[in-house]
Order: sequence, then C-alpha cells, then structure tokens
Amino acid sequence: MRSNDRQNKFKKGIDKATEERRRQRMHHLFGSRDRRRLLNKRRQLRGSTTAGADVKISQEVSQPWDEEAVLQKIQQAVQAFREASKDEIKCNSLRVLTEELSRKDCDPHPIIEKVIKDGVVKELIQLVAGATKNPDLVMQAMWCLTNVASGTHSQTEHVLPACPMFVQILSGTNAKLKEHAVWAIGNIAADCDDMRHALVRMGAFVPLSKIMQSKNTTLIKTTAWAVSNILRGRNPDREAFYKLPFMKSFFELLEQKDSGIVAEVCWCLTYLTSRDEQGCGQIIKQGFHNRVCAHLAANDNGIQPPVGLLIPALRTLGNMLAYNDEFNEKVLSTLDQKKFLGTLALCAKHEHRGLRKESIWVVGNILAGPPKHVDVVVKAGWLPPLLDVVKRSQFDIQREAVYALMNASRQPSVQSMLVKHGIIPPLLTLMKIDDVDTIKNCMTFLEKILDAKKDNVRLVEEAGGIEALETVQNHPNGFLWDHARAIIDKHWGEDVDDLEQDNPSNAFGSESNIEYPAWRFGAHQS
Repeated sequence: MRSNDRQNKFKKGIDKATEERRRQRMHHLFGSRDRRRLLNKRRQLRGSTTAGADVKISQEVSQPWDEEAVLQKIQQAVQAFREASKDEIKCNSLRVLTEELSRKDCDPHPIIEKVIKDGVVKELIQLVAGATKNPDLVMQAMWCLTNVASGTHSQTEHVLPACPMFVQILSGTNAKLKEHAVWAIGNIAADCDDMRHALVRMGAFVPLSKIMQSKNTTLIKTTAWAVSNILRGRNPDREAFYKLPFMKSFFELLEQKDSGIVAEVCWCLTYLTSRDEQGCGQIIKQGFHNRVCAHLAANDNGIQPPVGLLIPALRTLGNMLAYNDEFNEKVLSTLDQKKFLGTLALCAKHEHRGLRKESIWVVGNILAGPPKHVDVVVKAGWLPPLLDVVKRSQFDIQREAVYALMNASRQPSVQSMLVKHGIIPPLLTLMKIDDVDTIKNCMTFLEKILDAKKDNVRLVEEAGGIEALETVQNHPNGFLWDHARAIIDKHWGEDVDDLEQDNPSNAFGSESNIEYPAWRFGAHQS
C-alpha cells in the first residue's frame, strides 16, 4: 500500500512482495485441496481389457462386506501363486488378488495392507523386473501393484522400487502393459513431492511426452492424468517438463471434443499456471486461455460441459487472472467478455457447490484488476447475486463473495450501492464465526465502509456493529482483538484524535501489514 491515509488505504493493494507471497500460498492451497478430493489416486477395476475402468479411492462403501472372508481369500490366492509351477495358475491366482484389490464395495486399505503383510509385493515387482517373459503374468502383477499404489503413503512406498521398470515399460511396444505402467506412475505421483521428484529423476517425463503424441485417446487421457499428478505439489519440476513437447501436445489436445482428455489437460495447465508467474505469462502468450475458454460454453446441441471439465478450466483461467493487470488485460481482451461472464453466471447458479465457489473466485480475480474490468463485471449484473451469496449461502462460498465485493467496492459508487442494499449485517454475522481469516477480512471490509462516510458509522452501530466488534475483542488471536479495539476507538472512542496522533501507522491500518488469507487473492495492486 502506498498511501498513509487510513480512509483511502483499501483503494489500493497491499505491497507487491506481501501480495505475491499470499497469492502463491493461495495457488497451492486452493488448488491442491479440491484436486486431492476430485482426482488423486485411482484403483483399476476388473471387467475391462484395459486400465480405462477406474474408481476414485474416496468412493463410499455401497454395501456391507465380509472383511474376514476377503482377507482369507487373499491369503489363499497368495499361497496358490507361490505354490504354482505353471504361469496359467499363477495368472489365475493374481486375478483373484486384482479382483479383491479392485472391490468397489469396501475400504481398500485393509485389503492392500493384507497383500503387503503377506510379502507378495516384492514377488510382484520381481515379475515386472523380468522374472517372467509371460506378458499376461506381468500385466496381472502390474495391475496388483497399481492398486497397492492407490493406498496410503506407507502402502505406496512398497511399490516405489518398481518405478524404474514402470518407466522402462513406457517405452515398450505392448500397449496394455504401457497403460498399466502409466496408471501405476500416476498413483505414485499422486502421493507426495518426494515420489514425484523421484519419478522425474528416473526420466518418466520423456516417454510420457511421447505417449501424449500418440493416437490412442484412452492412453492419452490416462497419461495426461499421470502428468498432472507429477506437476502437483509446491515445487514441480517445471524445467524438465518444459524441455519436452508437452505444451505442443496440450495445445492440440484442447481442440479435442473428448471432455475427459480436455479436463486432464486443464488440470495440467492448472498446476503450470500456479505459483509460476513467468511460466503463466508464456502460457497466456501462446493463447491457451482462448482454447480453455472455448470449452466453457454449451455445444451445438445445447449440452453443457460436465462439471469435471468446468472446474479445472475455471481454475486455469482464475490462475491466469491472479497475477497482475497485464495478464488480466491479455486474457480478457481476447475473450468475448459478455459471453465469458454469462458462462460464469451460469456456473455460479449450478447445483454443484464446488463449481459455484470456483466461478465466484474467478469473478473476484477479475474484480481485483483495473477499474475498467470492474465496470464490465458490474454492468454484467454481478453485484446483486454476489450480495445474495454473502447473505445466504454456504460459508466457504460466502468467503469468496466477500472478497469479490471488497475488490469491487474500490469504486465509491459500488460501495454505496452495497451499503444501501444491506452488505453490513451479513458482514457482522460472519465476524461471529470462529474462523480467523474470515473475521480478519470482514473487519477489513467493515473498516473500509466506516472510513468512507460518517453516516456509515451510524448504520454499522444500528446493525449491531459495536457488539460484533466487542465479541471479536474476546478472540484469542491477538491481531483480531487489537484490530477490533482500534476500530471501536477510532469511530466510537473518546480519544480518537490522540490515538491517530500517537500511532498514525498502527498495524491495523497500515497497508504493508495487512496479511490476507491463503485461500483468496486480495485487492488490486495499483
């Protein structure tokens, strides 16, 4: 913040360094939290000749199951596998393991743990490493290992020694084995940064980039998913990634009509545009935003894109709009702004909670841009629905709407309209929720309103503002109760002039000390 005037301090962003640190934290936290829930690890299911049939491991149990009977069946299969002298019998035994590891009606982790405790994982890795030349036996072993890798961190660690063989198989000619290897690598990459970096050091990017150029759409989709998992985390290996022709493949794949492939490519772009301003700038320069935006609208038959595509597409565009005014201008100047905002409005009304939250987040980033972008959003009629969200929506979506309106209220006319239509009461209500970031942000917004007009002090008081601030004064967080006390002293205390004279740049009003939460970008940097 560049002004010391408390009444104007919210009309400009916080200092560039602080803002950039907060934006980077938010990129990671906001992105990875939902991504882990939507597309992280997957189990391969029986009933398909390829690895294309899958289930997310977070799927709920659909019916009761007899754990003791299943674990006994696994033990018998392991014993039969070890005692068999013929490959056919070994294959049949491993099929039993894959069937149990692929069950949809139970928690997979006890089953995975049983397979590990029986010591068969090492034997499966030996098969993949060349102990057999039977491709069916290798495929069954890889199938089992892939599902073991869909387990917990400690369970996945048991499969890590097989990674060099998986990477080698990626360069082979057997399409079925290649797809199983991609699935296994995707699950391992989804686990943690250390495993992702290990895969990159083993050279996984090279064969994966070649597969992305193939004609096998099923394999391309699975590979894009695996690549997106490697790109996850706080410090992805972007340098190794950009040395290969992934971006050329992504750009071409965004012309596909297969929403599954496009969604996986968008997840890759989500991670590439996160926490990397220079890389994001290059992606914008290449025109990726236009191709991503093209997938937001309904097709020629009026069918809307699936939520599984809309969420990563919006997150990619939101990341592009999160860095600076230059990026915002490049993105929005090449889009049909009216159509884009109309699509966001439809998403904001969608029954899917995550999609509603995502669309409001994107609008908030647009409102954090230059005044002309704020004008476009306001003229598109977004203020009433955002205000309605703040008044009566789920808490996490309310937070996004509060930030969007804070950014919009940098324009005095917008702030006056929000006050007139009742923004003060819901802000006071949200201040009573025991969430540090929310309380801090609502007080910031409230102080902005109080500083704008003397009459607003009366409106806040009549709405119960003093009581709400006094409630915050009892909060254990020292910054919050200090901030609440400072607001009360300034606008209702007897020694306001003395307070301002003694401490003109106190922590509650100094822009350079305002720290916004990790889950949301803040006001526009002017």
